[in-house]
Amino acid sequence: MAIVGTGNAGCPCINQTLTLAAMSDRQCKLPNTVDGFGIQLTTTGGSCVPFSYGSSRCVQHDILYDPNCNLGDAGDKIIPAYCVRPWCYVDLAMCKKDSDERLFRSSYFPVEEGVDLFYSYTTCNSTADDWLAAEEDIVGNLALGGITIDANIPSYLFPMMYKKDSDGNVLSQGSGYYDDTIPYEGVYIHHLNQIVAISNGDIQNITLTHRSRASGIVHPTSSYTAAVQDIKDGLISMGVGPFWITAQRLKMVSFTIPIIQDRTVLVIPKPGTDISLRYQIEKVLAPFSYAMWVFVVGIIAFAALLSVWFSDRSDAALDRRSRRMLFAPRTPRWRRRKIAYARLAMDACLQKGLFFCSAGVEQDENATLPHKLLLFGFGFFILISVSAYVANLAAFLTKSTIDSVSTMDAAVQAGLTICAHPALKAEFEIAWPDAKFYFHQEGREFSGVLEDYDAGQCEVMAIGLEDTSMDVTFLEKMCARSLVYTSSLVMETPMAFPIRSDLTAGLSYWMYQGERYNTASMQTAKDAFPQETSCEVQLSSENSDTSDYDEIVVRNFFLPIIFFGVCAGLAVIIHIFHLNNVSKGRRDTLGRRSTLDLGFTASQRK
Repeated sequence: MAIVGTGNAGCPCINQTLTLAAMSDRQCKLPNTVDGFGIQLTTTGGSCVPFSYGSSRCVQHDILYDPNCNLGDAGDKIIPAYCVRPWCYVDLAMCKKDSDERLFRSSYFPVEEGVDLFYSYTTCNSTADDWLAAEEDIVGNLALGGITIDANIPSYLFPMMYKKDSDGNVLSQGSGYYDDTIPYEGVYIHHLNQIVAISNGDIQNITLTHRSRASGIVHPTSSYTAAVQDIKDGLISMGVGPFWITAQRLKMVSFTIPIIQDRTVLVIPKPGTDISLRYQIEKVLAPFSYAMWVFVVGIIAFAALLSVWFSDRSDAALDRRSRRMLFAPRTPRWRRRKIAYARLAMDACLQKGLFFCSAGVEQDENATLPHKLLLFGFGFFILISVSAYVANLAAFLTKSTIDSVSTMDAAVQAGLTICAHPALKAEFEIAWPDAKFYFHQEGREFSGVLEDYDAGQCEVMAIGLEDTSMDVTFLEKMCARSLVYTSSLVMETPMAFPIRSDLTAGLSYWMYQGERYNTASMQTAKDAFPQETSCEVQLSSENSDTSDYDEIVVRNFFLPIIFFGVCAGLAVIIHIFHLNNVSKGRRDTLGRRSTLDLGFTASQRK
């Protein structure tokens, strides 16, 4: 054994002999001595060391007293590396203030015992790495001290937690719930048994019982919150089941690390199919929204009326006699002229509609400049409109399912009432302030949500997958009602076990170890209870809303609309300027028909 000093400056070794000697409940008889007494390092066994253990000097304390470091008669035995590392107890306040040494609280003495001992390897010019690596096996498995934990089950939830009668039949909700002689079975019980097994005696057992009747009166809307109330009141140590971690429950008790992140998704009536003639006709119009179709017709009519005005005014301006007739008092000929205008307007609308449907415009070399500007803008609008329509048409023509709301955003926008679980009421209202929720008050969990749907309280539901995705009874009810889960996430909520605060860290440790090494994971527990349903309860991708069926709306046509508007505006301005010049007898070439004879007026051409 080598003595390497009393610690570095600023963090010297201290004497903790009196502290250890005062722990009478841990006293033990030292081996190989007659009257020597010492202290047992752990409450469930372990090394019996002298009261001077770890005090005053940088010594390889463990090689003297740790059974794992005892070479015995085997000279070739390989001992753990921590056995030869010197260390000592130190003063916490001094080392933190006056040195850079690394120190740790001794895990041999739980906080509740009121004994705070701190040690350091680096003050002895050593390293704690080897001890820290071995500490988990030596001390870590004593996180709970070999206790039995009493736990309550909030309610039956097949196959998560349930009971069977003497004939092996699964008991219905409420039947035998208060009879503790009937054992629980299920996914969560299997998971807990796995945790107990890997704890190596740190958890002796987890006994299961029912929640109190009074807690159900305090929290009538949720049996799970009622079970949490029993823990808060000190009636039980923990709850077993898929408990959401909510703000209300966190104010009441502590929770372990999360078991799973529960996804609450939108549940909707399964979209049907329609092969009717009306639906086939509607599909042809479906690529554009109704507002878009109205807008397209409006653009066609506007372009047609402007073309009539441009053509008529240009010709009239060139003929003074026609111009005088235009401004003459009303006569039967004027009335005939109005009829002619109406006919011209109708012809122009049909012509522009034909251009739109054929994706082209007229090619008139002699058209006026305003008319050409108008057709230039109209042609660009046609190009974008027809291209967008044709691109979407194929998807809509092959569509056979009836449109339905399949996302939470769409449900909120449509103003649909959504039945949801009251335990998440505050969380839902914060996440979706504009949504219209309905929360039942009967404490029937998700069966109650389904009953609310049957009663017509809502059109769709927000359902948690962890509670229902393995519940065959619930899934069969969904099948009977042609309901399906969508992939639209309403909320994601962590689930964990509510538990007394002094047990939280210990149980969480073993849960973490089980998940880490896949020896006690929730998934392995679920794999032991496979379930099947008689129908498909997931909304298929063929029935879900996708971008393939997005309608084209007016805002998608911002650029072609602006372009057409600019061209039409310029055409009107040029035509008005032309008419003004002609009325004053000025020469003007902007508004006239295109010709090589640019040097003559209209009267000269005649």
